[in-house]
Amino acid sequence: MDLIGSSYDVFVPRFHMRGPFNGCIMLGKIPDRFKVAILFLSFAPVAGGFGLWLISPVLILTGNACILCSPSIGFDLSSAPIGLAQASIGTVFFLFGVLLFVSSLGLFASKNNVQATRWVRWLRRLKPKMPGQTIIPSLDPDKYRRYALVVLLVIFVQAILLIPGIGEDRKYSLSGFSTLFLGPVWYSYAMAIGISGFTLIYYRRLGGYLLAIIFVIIGIGTTIPDVLGFLPPSAPTLRTTILALSGFPFDILLIYICWRALPISMGNGSSRDATAPLRTMPALTFFDGK
Repeated sequence: MDLIGSSYDVFVPRFHMRGPFNGCIMLGKIPDRFKVAILFLSFAPVAGGFGLWLISPVLILTGNACILCSPSIGFDLSSAPIGLAQASIGTVFFLFGVLLFVSSLGLFASKNNVQATRWVRWLRRLKPKMPGQTIIPSLDPDKYRRYALVVLLVIFVQAILLIPGIGEDRKYSLSGFSTLFLGPVWYSYAMAIGISGFTLIYYRRLGGYLLAIIFVIIGIGTTIPDVLGFLPPSAPTLRTTILALSGFPFDILLIYICWRALPISMGNGSSRDATAPLRTMPALTFFDGK
């Protein structure tokens, strides 16, 4: 099909070769504001975890993390001045991690780059540049939205069954930093991402699909070493292993659905959705056949 001189040649530079999911180079179909959000979301647990590690010497936690447990929390203010100074620095890092996390969710929830800029104003001169882009939406986003919401609900049920005291037989002691961070803290971080993704998908926000993908990637990346016995407190029991592995098919399915729901391509221009799907259809058909 010869597109030279036709009204469709303006769309040609915006498309890439077909890939394993729906045809675009991975980073090429992600708006710039979401790339910044992914960066923030990646550094949030690093900063927060480092801060929590600095705070842990003066943090007094007793008990286990489970659904029916009643742990107690306190602070040892009788520590040496250097210990209190360390805890103060840790508090700054922990709050910085929270700020990165909240800012990333705001970026994912943004409808356009103008809204996204408001969530990075605290960076002032270091504020990343997010040029306007034209978004060519997926061919049938509502279909993928329904599928994504249903699969996410199934994954949420499986995640709830893995809470200690329900389907998880191991006990996560809160007195150790490793079990505290890799137990309730990491679980809360992942579930916050998943719930945020579900909410944004429900309200038809594009960033929700990326959050859902990140949510299941975190789950897969945590489950594999956990099942192999590499994570504290110990290797899981047979029942916990079956529950953890039972979610893998739904994880892969959700990644596929969410990737299909993302925009077909990105191009430079104003940050708005394409409003002429009929005009772009020949171009879509042409590149689908490649």
